[in-house]
Amino acid sequence: MAEGTRSHRGLSGWIFSDEIDPGYRVAAQRRGGAPAWGPVQLTWLVAGTLLVGVLLGIAARNAAALAPGTHEASRGLAAEVAQARARTDELGRRAEELRRQVAAERSAALSGDAAGRQVLDQVARLEMADAAVPVTGPGLRITIADPPARAGSSLQRDQTVLDRDLQTLVNDLWSSGAEAIALGGVRLHPLATVRQAGGAMLVDNRPVGQPYRFEVIGDQATLQTNLVNTDGYGRFRAFQQIYHTEFTLEPVDQLALPAGSAATRLAVPAAAPVPTTEGGR
Repeated sequence: MAEGTRSHRGLSGWIFSDEIDPGYRVAAQRRGGAPAWGPVQLTWLVAGTLLVGVLLGIAARNAAALAPGTHEASRGLAAEVAQARARTDELGRRAEELRRQVAAERSAALSGDAAGRQVLDQVARLEMADAAVPVTGPGLRITIADPPARAGSSLQRDQTVLDRDLQTLVNDLWSSGAEAIALGGVRLHPLATVRQAGGAMLVDNRPVGQPYRFEVIGDQATLQTNLVNTDGYGRFRAFQQIYHTEFTLEPVDQLALPAGSAATRLAVPAAAPVPTTEGGR
């Protein structure tokens, strides 16, 4: 046992009563009783504190200088986005006007005989399948939204709904008998996608905000009966119970869905390969 260390035997073994570690005692003896902090140490401490203060001041000044430029850049980007969206809407309206003109010219040219009317019927079926024309009819309205954010959170909502969840529900709606679907006012066509880009949800490359609202045209009884047995319906019911995600379904007697933005693409047979005798074949 080290000299100067007091102890006594207790029920559970040796209990040391010396409160000073031997290493501290040796260091104090080496200093001759002088305090641990001398003028040199205090000088370095003051210099370090001043240096940190200067660096923080420079950083604050630079942030203040950059703030107006950052704010101006954000406003400029927001203005560009608004202009692009307005331009896109205008082009969409123009495209719809041209589509109606083409439909009128086509009807006038083909409706005069049986063969022409048959072609018109085929075109109408293709346009319906491609979501190229507006449609109306009875169906379902499904509303989905993330729950409100918890107290103290900087977010407006806690994110529980992902793009793959909406994709699953879209596929289940088609398999349940949907004849036409719009999500957030955007008509879904065979080439439409539902995906996330950061915190935004894009439907056919158009941003859609919450709540996510499905409008589905089809036989109401058939849709409801088939949908409750799908994975998408079960998934959102589970989200509703676990995360308090909003998920409501209601029948609607009359829905009006806009036309989609995709152009019809027709598959054609590939040309037969030209026979060749090169290489003995």
